[in-house]
Amino acid sequence: MRFHVLSVAAALALALVVPAPAFAAGQPATPTFSVSAPAAPQQAAARKVSATPPVQYRVTKEAPLRASASTSGRKLATVKQGAYLSTRSTKSGWVRANVGGKTGWFRMADTKRLPQHRYEALRNTSLRTSPGKGARVADLARGKALVSTGRTSGKYAQLYSAGKTGWAPSADIRRAITAKYQTSSTTPLYASTRSTKQLAKIPADYTLGTRTNDRSNGRVKVEYAGKTGWIQSSRAAKVAANVPLGKLDWKASAAKNIAKWCKGVPMTVGPNKPNMAEASGWAGNMKEMITLDTNGFGGKKLDPNHPMAIAIQYHECAHILQYRAYKYDFAKLDRRMDAVYGKPRTAAGTEHMADCMAVAMGAKLSGSEHDTKSGYTRTWYAGYGGKCTPQHLTSARKVIAGKQA
Repeated sequence: MRFHVLSVAAALALALVVPAPAFAAGQPATPTFSVSAPAAPQQAAARKVSATPPVQYRVTKEAPLRASASTSGRKLATVKQGAYLSTRSTKSGWVRANVGGKTGWFRMADTKRLPQHRYEALRNTSLRTSPGKGARVADLARGKALVSTGRTSGKYAQLYSAGKTGWAPSADIRRAITAKYQTSSTTPLYASTRSTKQLAKIPADYTLGTRTNDRSNGRVKVEYAGKTGWIQSSRAAKVAANVPLGKLDWKASAAKNIAKWCKGVPMTVGPNKPNMAEASGWAGNMKEMITLDTNGFGGKKLDPNHPMAIAIQYHECAHILQYRAYKYDFAKLDRRMDAVYGKPRTAAGTEHMADCMAVAMGAKLSGSEHDTKSGYTRTWYAGYGGKCTPQHLTSARKVIAGKQA
């Protein structure tokens, strides 16, 4: 069986351009099969327990509990100001609740709804029937997820867990993380909503948690390295709750950088790896792969968000887009890229066009930066050194859009 294989490398050098090997072998996918075991006999359905407690209302004005959700409904009892009503049912401005053994309806306008927040246990503790005393309702292990009913009494809070409601010391619990944000660049952690005082500098691609999701003055309140402060909302994007807290690894950062164009393309990274994009397989079953070198200046690890690293990542992603636009007809791709780029050139037109596509994506192919430790200014280059004319960039944008140039 024949395999169509093509791999191309982006040159990376400080003063010298060195292309990587032109070809790499690809292997066909191996079919896999799965066998399911016979299903176990159906178990009796467990009693469904709500993940949240009944909603709590506090009565703000003495008023009657009525037999129906209407001011003309028969009066069942009088509910005193300050009483608490617990319910899972409301109807057209009325709250259904049990008061003194009688179930009826109470006007919502005469109540204030208590806020419910998610908490977690800071240490092993217990829920009890009353604040600071009473029978033990449930034992809670450290880290146990809880929901507050909204009621507090001194240093105690009423909480709900797995169908059980009880009281625990407020010192034994804390608000759970309600949302997560991931930085897009190095981001200061400020002391307050308007302060210029910086508590820390948070690296790019760092996932942070917030327990309150408080927002003010274009900032959001988060936690970082044991500190609570505020970051600019414009420098962080909200991410899913299942994203782990902390810094993305090198591979994940690189994948994030090219996700707009090459989302889901398998990636291999590591020191001394060739910067390479590859497509291998056969018609209708082509496999794509990107390989990236993590080495940087002086043998140190390269920051995946450094402009040079971005240029390389975009260049290799550009090759994947070239393959797709030309339907993996590599000979046709090379002929057309040579014709579009023209002469003179120092490498194949396919490579030069990948550079121009990287530029069209927003990359820089060179730059200078001052090293405060050594006192030297370092100049770096990425790519093959050719010029991207307006015509080249027009063609590059076509290929990025999935069209042939």
